[in-house]
Amino acid sequence: MRWLLAVVCVGLFVLPVYAADPIADNAAKLGIAKEQLVKLGDEVFNTDGENTCLQCHGKGGTGGTQAGAADLRHPKTWRVYQSLGGDEAFKADKDKFIKDMETVLHDLIRNGATQWNQRLPREHKEIKLDWEKVTIPDKADKYNQMMKGITSEPMAKKIKDIQDQLGKEGKKLNPQQMRDLSAFADFEYVKTLDDGSAEGGVFK
Repeated sequence: MRWLLAVVCVGLFVLPVYAADPIADNAAKLGIAKEQLVKLGDEVFNTDGENTCLQCHGKGGTGGTQAGAADLRHPKTWRVYQSLGGDEAFKADKDKFIKDMETVLHDLIRNGATQWNQRLPREHKEIKLDWEKVTIPDKADKYNQMMKGITSEPMAKKIKDIQDQLGKEGKKLNPQQMRDLSAFADFEYVKTLDDGSAEGGVFK
């Protein structure tokens, strides 16, 4: 974990801050280089155990055990991509589209579907989600409660282990900072799984 401590302390590479995305905002304040975020996200995503990203979505983002889990190689098939307006909206304003998409998914990964369903649509009214545009079978205007994000016990333990290791190396992050950082980094890793195909090509 010394690579993470080093970039946190040096803080030479600061990610852009998006006003509508407090999780990205908080992660940006730590000043971690993107490539280091991806390494941390890889570690978080590939946690073994029940209700983890790895178990539900599978190695490389596909072939997991959870029925209906998104194929992470193909972001154009994701519920959020479609509900934000799909290809038409993406082509019209790619930067805004991706920022909105990231805001939605950072919160979903950090807090899990139960909290997301209760809070995000109300707290982020500037993000327009039209669930009628979703073509996947389940068109409900909510995420499946099986989407735990980083809240499952094995993932919470992994994040605590990383936090403890950082503490031993002299960099203390509080639980809020650690959860924000882990959710943000997890999605930075997920973006690398986009395979650039006709159903991908959003982050590549």
